[in-house]
Amino acid sequence: MTFASPLAWLWLLALLPVLLLHLLRKKERDWRVSALFLWEGVRPDRPRFVERLRARWDLLLLLQGLAVVLSAFALSQPEREVLRPAGATLLVLDGSAAMAAEGTREKVLAAAEQILKNSAGPWAVVLWTTPPEILVPPTAELSLALTGLHRYAARLTRRPELPQALALLPEPWPRVVVITNDPTGITGAEVVQIPRPENLGITAFAVRPSPDGLRYEAFLRILNATETYKDVQIRILSEAGEFWASRLVPPGAEEEVVLVLPGARAGAFVAELRPTDAFPWDNVRYCALGGGEIGVGWRGREDRYLWAALRAAAPVRRVDHDPDLFVVAHADLSAEPWGPCLLVNAGWPGLSRLGEKEPGPLRAEASPLLENLSLAEWRLGRVALYELPLGARVLLWAGDTPLLFVWESPWGRRALLALDLGRSNLPLLPDFPILVRNLLAWLLPQEPVEAVLVGEAVTLPPGFSVRTEEGTFEGVWVPQRPGIFQIQGPKGLRPLAVNVPWEASYLAKIPVEGVGELKPGRAALPLWPWATAGLVLVLAAEAALFLRRGG
Repeated sequence: MTFASPLAWLWLLALLPVLLLHLLRKKERDWRVSALFLWEGVRPDRPRFVERLRARWDLLLLLQGLAVVLSAFALSQPEREVLRPAGATLLVLDGSAAMAAEGTREKVLAAAEQILKNSAGPWAVVLWTTPPEILVPPTAELSLALTGLHRYAARLTRRPELPQALALLPEPWPRVVVITNDPTGITGAEVVQIPRPENLGITAFAVRPSPDGLRYEAFLRILNATETYKDVQIRILSEAGEFWASRLVPPGAEEEVVLVLPGARAGAFVAELRPTDAFPWDNVRYCALGGGEIGVGWRGREDRYLWAALRAAAPVRRVDHDPDLFVVAHADLSAEPWGPCLLVNAGWPGLSRLGEKEPGPLRAEASPLLENLSLAEWRLGRVALYELPLGARVLLWAGDTPLLFVWESPWGRRALLALDLGRSNLPLLPDFPILVRNLLAWLLPQEPVEAVLVGEAVTLPPGFSVRTEEGTFEGVWVPQRPGIFQIQGPKGLRPLAVNVPWEASYLAKIPVEGVGELKPGRAALPLWPWATAGLVLVLAAEAALFLRRGG
């Protein structure tokens, strides 16, 4: 119990004058007797002080003293902390691919029902996925909210930023509760974290042909998010047949695997991992190779690492006229070329190198152009300094220096890697052809991409269509499941790989500070109204007793 005005207890000093008045009060009474002579000669016997005090300590004095105490108690404004159910509650349920593990839906529904039943309402429920969806519109009926909860089902898509999901119900909510298994980046809301099951999955998969065209090299990254060693079996399927391999992966680690695949040229590959687990979606990954050749206009110094990465990323050939893509390596051109351009430690007037600097820690922005990259293995030399072009978007930072940035100019799209490849280990890593492949997909948007994620819109150029079980789509197509799909274009059929989002693969335990069980709502209950009511009753009883005694 707390008191807003503790000095009001000084009002108890009023007990002193009340007690004094009672002790000093004198009132003689007349008594009728039969004869006065009977009292003659009787020695007067005055009562002692204690007897007089006992005689004056009556119920009226107790009522007056109680009234003073209640007055002081009410004036001090007492408050008592009590537990109260929360009021209006907006419930946000994570419906991304990472929540599609077996048994997760039941845990989400159990936690959501408990939150709804322990709050006073009204309620609303939002599904946090791509695109976000309102499962339960604002309602004051608990039964409707509980019924709408059972529409919850995780999708094999990414989740957008939390404000995008909250924008579906823009009115302010005093309480927002998010139920998820990945509370990273969530601010301004209560979080209920669903435990993640142990997981075994493929976190990266890419295939590139060898220069002689007689075989392929497959790169995989295997995640063992369990507490024991796992002997995993890897199976890779293509039109040329199947290939098996095995690896022993330590607990809580990612193992990089490079496999040489014999066989003739194939367009699509499927990697499978065994044994399966509670999250089977990342046990299968898909990869597709490009269809038509890309004409490259090479400018600058020869770089066999860069050319090898281009050949691994897409079918390319060098041309002298009308290239599809310009590649500028370690040189400063006299004029800016017309068309899409990939620059590596290069520039032109208006985009000149301003010197070099020792690199700081690598930091990546959220971008699909950085899919499947593991920056922890990168070792950089000195990084070139540039003044960012107008509208440039930095994807990678080396400390406070832009390492990789992209922009659009009136002459075409540009991507610049501010790094001398000869002083870095990047060309020796599997990340390099993957990065080049991602950049090519952005620099040449007129060609359909070769790999997308479930729920990610695919813009098909005029003359292209995609075949699915649901039918044939043109223009914009949003895949709803992973797999290998066929795109029909002017040059015939070409494969398209659709995967579950890569970040859906996870470690079993992620320590997050500040996330725990929901605390019940607390409120301060004022007690002075009850004290005031008691004071009124005491004063009424005192007045009644006083009148009964004759006033």
